[in-house]
Amino acid sequence: MPLTAGSSVLDITPASPCHLGGYASRDHPHENIHDPLSLRALYVTNGTDEIVLVSADLLWFRKPLMNPVHDAISSELGIPNKHVMLCGTHTHSAPITNGDNRNRQYLHFVTGQALAAVAIAKSRAQTVNIRSARGTSKIGINRREQIADGSVILGENPDGTIDREIVLTSLESDGKTVAEICSFAAHGTVMGGDSYVVSGDWCGLAASTLEKQSDSAFLFMSGGSANINPRGRTRPSTFNVAISLAEEFVCDISDTRSSLSETATDDALGGAFRPIGLPRKLRDIEEGKGKIARTRIHGLRIGPLRILGFPGEVFSQTTMSVKKVFSPSLVAVNSYTTGGEAGYVPVKEAYDTGGYEVRGSPYSEEGEAVLRSEFIALAESLR
Repeated sequence: MPLTAGSSVLDITPASPCHLGGYASRDHPHENIHDPLSLRALYVTNGTDEIVLVSADLLWFRKPLMNPVHDAISSELGIPNKHVMLCGTHTHSAPITNGDNRNRQYLHFVTGQALAAVAIAKSRAQTVNIRSARGTSKIGINRREQIADGSVILGENPDGTIDREIVLTSLESDGKTVAEICSFAAHGTVMGGDSYVVSGDWCGLAASTLEKQSDSAFLFMSGGSANINPRGRTRPSTFNVAISLAEEFVCDISDTRSSLSETATDDALGGAFRPIGLPRKLRDIEEGKGKIARTRIHGLRIGPLRILGFPGEVFSQTTMSVKKVFSPSLVAVNSYTTGGEAGYVPVKEAYDTGGYEVRGSPYSEEGEAVLRSEFIALAESLR
């Protein structure tokens, strides 16, 4: 049976004051709204299996939000959790989802909107074909800048490794776009901790514009973004930069759309969680946390497209390496997927100079090689 698919876009802009995520320095709820936040849902079925992909203008789906969303979709629509992938665009200007005493009402609201978005998408399902393309964008820059004293800061390193690839998948019916899935690497951090204004940042602004062009959902997933920031960030924060980068990215997507081509007929659907163990730093072992940190990665199969996701932050080197293994097959590797507690997984060479990502990571320098191997095994299992 051919694939059928439907999509929807619902508003998740907070109606009451919420604490924003992404910067620990913020000490009070948001003050204003620059642009609305959206949750996008894609439903796909082949008549036997059902798949759901959700992308929301949030930092990520932490467990206090992820679990209720999964429970609601499973109980109301009968779709198992492993077939429901939840992606945050990683804007740092959306409400936190960590489940403390802040934003509890907002989490209930988003859970309801997520269920409604999936139900609406399912009701719109129609026969689709899939086209795909690869493009490039220069809106990101490696942020691991080494300064004169040898230390690494969060700056701009134009010579640093960066994954500039856009992986774009278009689901279409009778020449009209039903939904687009995009994987691209860059943090949603144009707006800094000095801003208390709600925004989807550059990625949310771009998605909204692209949806107006195609009249369909644009589901953005953030790839190997751990060491990648948007170019030209300023402090104090200014929306002019976010708007400019969004406009540039819209043009890059338009260029990529022009090279969309039909993929081979493929009606396979599937989803899988893969439990993994990453080696901890000596510091954490000495504190009694054990040698291995347990987490899981998530995989989704939509016809020819395999999506791999980590509930933390993955370096560009990792995503590039995994995609290269499966080239020219359609594989997208993403951060901020179905969870948000797993932290940074720096590549081994980053430990030679240290820096923010290395300091914040719970893993030893061997961790990235393990994660890369597990991503490859997960992709193989989705064949």
